[in-house]
Amino acid sequence: MKRLPIRDLLRDETGSLSILVFALFFVLLVSSLGVVDISDNFLAKLQLIEIGEVAITQAAHQLSLSRYYSGNVLMDSSGADGTQFRIPLDCAKAFSTFEEEIAVSQFRGEVISIQGWNCSNDEVSGTLSAQIPVLLKLPFGIGGETTTITATIGATSIIGGVRP
Repeated sequence: MKRLPIRDLLRDETGSLSILVFALFFVLLVSSLGVVDISDNFLAKLQLIEIGEVAITQAAHQLSLSRYYSGNVLMDSSGADGTQFRIPLDCAKAFSTFEEEIAVSQFRGEVISIQGWNCSNDEVSGTLSAQIPVLLKLPFGIGGETTTITATIGATSIIGGVRP
């Protein structure tokens, strides 16, 4: 077998298509793994929002009866004649109910933590977060072991009818 000079070896293009195909296959594989992981994170966020919506709805039903019967209600001008009002919430009871609902909820076997809470008169909102393991680990240490999913949900108390 005759050895070619180095200059001829560098100009020889034999096998360059194989290297290109392998490189493109590798890029496609890594990209598809990333898309699967992003899709899983999107679905996890939707699940966390659903859990939060159930909890925030229960919290929004905790009415402040003392403020309601004392006449301390908020007028809602969205009605045609302005006679509708929103029923005031008991913020302490609302937070307690929200915490209880989150505590009993299941989210992929992971703990859901309450990152934020806001309650004022007739509106409540909460921020939830959870750590979930990544679905597929990317090669070469790209990415991490877990992903943090965060969702913010809110609700407003019901609108009462015409005030007597």
